[in-house]
Amino acid sequence: AMPYASNDELYASLDALARGACAGVSRVASIGASAKGVDVRALEVGSTSSSTTARGDDDENAEDGRHDLYASFSGAGRLRFGFVANMHGDEPSGRVITVEVARRVCEGAKTGGDALAKRLIDEATLYIIPTVNPDGFTMHARGNSRGVDLNRNFPYTQFTPPRGASGSVKALGGKLGDNAVTEPETAMIMRFSERVRMTAVLNYHEGALVANYPWDGNERGENTYSSAPDDETFKYLASTYATSHPVMSKSQEFKGGITNGAAWYPLWGGMQDWHYVNTGTMDLTIEVDDAKWPQDDKIDKIVDDHVKASLEVVAKALFGSVRGFVRDENGVGVAGVSVNVGDKGLPVLTDSAGFFAKPSTPTSRQVTVHITPPNDVYLYPTTHVVEAIDETNGATIDVSLAPR
Repeated sequence: AMPYASNDELYASLDALARGACAGVSRVASIGASAKGVDVRALEVGSTSSSTTARGDDDENAEDGRHDLYASFSGAGRLRFGFVANMHGDEPSGRVITVEVARRVCEGAKTGGDALAKRLIDEATLYIIPTVNPDGFTMHARGNSRGVDLNRNFPYTQFTPPRGASGSVKALGGKLGDNAVTEPETAMIMRFSERVRMTAVLNYHEGALVANYPWDGNERGENTYSSAPDDETFKYLASTYATSHPVMSKSQEFKGGITNGAAWYPLWGGMQDWHYVNTGTMDLTIEVDDAKWPQDDKIDKIVDDHVKASLEVVAKALFGSVRGFVRDENGVGVAGVSVNVGDKGLPVLTDSAGFFAKPSTPTSRQVTVHITPPNDVYLYPTTHVVEAIDETNGATIDVSLAPR
C-alpha cells in the first residue's frame, strides 16, 4: 500500500486486513470522531475478536453507537497492547508501522511459522489506532483542526506546570492551558483507554530517533531526569526497543537510544504520563525518524525496523509481566482490585474478569505482590510471593480472596 495514504485509504487497508490476513481474529470499530467529524478507527486483533466490521450509525445516534462498541471490545481476561500513531498530523510514519504490525502478527500466526505471533493471537488482544489526528494529517499540520497539540492536551497528571515556565513550554510546541478544554480527539483516547485499560502502549512520533519514557514533566520545568515509580521497567522496555532496532541504540545524541522525557525536554499534558497514572498503562513514546515525512524509498526500511523492535517490546511487556486472576471464594473474578508488584511501582487494577498484568523487569529474586480489594468489596487483602520473574514468561499467579 502507498505510504501516508489518505484517511479513507488507510481505513480501507484496516478493513482489508480484517477481511483478509486477520479474518476471524479481528474487527474494525469506530472509537470516536475528530473535531471535524472524521471517524477514528481501531483494529482489534486477538482470538476472541469477531471478524465483523462495526461502526456507529450514520444518524444522530452515532455517538451512542460508538459507545456501544466498547461493550464488545473483547480484551477482558487477556493481555492488552495498544499501538497509537499520528497524534501529530505531520508525523505520519506510524500510520504505516501500526498497520504493518497487525499484518505481520496475523500472517505469522496463520502460517504457524511465527511462535510469537501465534502466542499474541492466542493470549493477547492488540489495538491498532493508526491515526488519532486525521484532520491534522489532511492539513499536514502538527495540531488538530483547531490548532491544538494533542500531546499537550491531556489533563496534567503528576505535575502542575511551574509558574514562569509558560515561555519555555510554549517554545516546545504547546501553550500552558492548552488542555483547559479537552479536544474531541483527546477525550476519545481517554474514554477508550479508561474502558480498555491496556497493559502497555507504543505511541509513534517523528523528529528524532529515540525511545522516550516517563516522566515527561517535572516540578521545576527544567531539563532534568524525572524518574517515575516504575523507572527501572520503563528503562528496560525502552532499551529493549532501542537495541532491537538496527541503529537506535547507537545514537550520538541519546545514550543507548533511550531518554527520560523530562531529561530531554519537559512537557505537560502528554499522553504517556496520563496513561501511566490513570489507566496503569506503561506507555513509551517512540520517535521513529529524524525526518518528519521520510521519502517513499526510505519508508519500507523504516517500517520494517520499527515493526521488529515493536514486537520485541510487546513480547517483553506482555509475556514478561506478572499476571493472573483475582477471584472470590466462589471462583468469580473480582474487578477493581489494586495489585502492586514489588515495593516501588504504581499499582494496576484488575479488569471485569478479575485479570491483571503488570510489565516488570526480569529478576531471579523473590518479589512480593500486594493485592488490595476495593473498600466496598468484603474480601480480605492479601500478599503473594513470586519466586522469580522470567524474561519470556514473567510470573503467573492466581489468587483467591477470603471473605471478610
